[in-house]
Amino acid sequence: MRFLAIDTSCDETSVAVTDGTSVVSNVISSQIRYHKAYGGVVPMLAARLHTERIDAVVQLALNRSKLSPDDIDAIAVTYGPGLAPALQTGIAKAKELAEGMDIPLYAINHMHGHVASVFAGGEPVFPLMAVLVSGGHSEIAVMQSMSDVEIVSETLDDALGEAYDKVAKMLGLGYPGGKVVAKLASQGDPTRFHLPIPMHRRDTPNLSYSGLKNAVRLLIKENEPLSGIDVTDICAAFEQAAQASLLKKVKMALDNHPEVKAVAMAGGVAANTRLRRLLRHLAAEYGLPLMLPPKANLCTDNAAMIGIAAELLVREGLEPAVLPEVDRVPGLRLDDPVDFR
Repeated sequence: MRFLAIDTSCDETSVAVTDGTSVVSNVISSQIRYHKAYGGVVPMLAARLHTERIDAVVQLALNRSKLSPDDIDAIAVTYGPGLAPALQTGIAKAKELAEGMDIPLYAINHMHGHVASVFAGGEPVFPLMAVLVSGGHSEIAVMQSMSDVEIVSETLDDALGEAYDKVAKMLGLGYPGGKVVAKLASQGDPTRFHLPIPMHRRDTPNLSYSGLKNAVRLLIKENEPLSGIDVTDICAAFEQAAQASLLKKVKMALDNHPEVKAVAMAGGVAANTRLRRLLRHLAAEYGLPLMLPPKANLCTDNAAMIGIAAELLVREGLEPAVLPEVDRVPGLRLDDPVDFR
């Protein structure tokens, strides 16, 4: 099916056209420069900017696809998780388009979208171990299909991407700081400062980054004023500890689920070069391939992944949504039941 897909879950206004699992066009309009001054995303500002941009982004996605509205079979839209005011903008536009074009609308879980991003241009592989790492989510799930999901590990507090951003803020590196921390970490010495690996000695599948974040805060305080070398070495120590914790939990999950045929990593932090390399090596130890989204435009929030997820879920039996009943669900989970009405 050809989908016109919309994602306004946070601070990117994104519209894409997909055909099956192929991405025909994928437009992402970022709001980062507007939120930077506040040190984080302001929900009502995000919603206003989505409203201002959505029509132009829809048109640009269609123009780049070289297709007309008549060539579109259905609309797909993110209905959660995400920021409530931001989600509402995309849902309203999706309803308007579906009604005006007289085509079905499919409501899609944003986290299903991240999983689906690894299948762009290809076919799904199940059972799958999905490692989702972003600013708002850190979880490991075993998926028998897109709609049959068991979360086997999740963060008890901060997500991995959130921890990166908070460390960046403590070091005065600005917002969003995850990419800056990763870049500096690649130049630093991870052995100069000792930071604890979160949940390392606990026989629990879950993740936690609040303790590591606090350890970084204390380390900064003990070494102030920081030199440039101090900053790069703290970033390196933080990244090593944070990623070591995640890899241990992935290993535990793989030991407990020998049936999986592949490992997938998706979400914003999936663009991290070091983490990609380490997880690829770990998957190879189990004789499994590592599936990754392209760094360029499918790691961050985007609409193409929503269109691909819609395609895969329709194949599994997802029915079109009843337009008046489609509403935002900000706290939606990856393992929440898919409505196959």
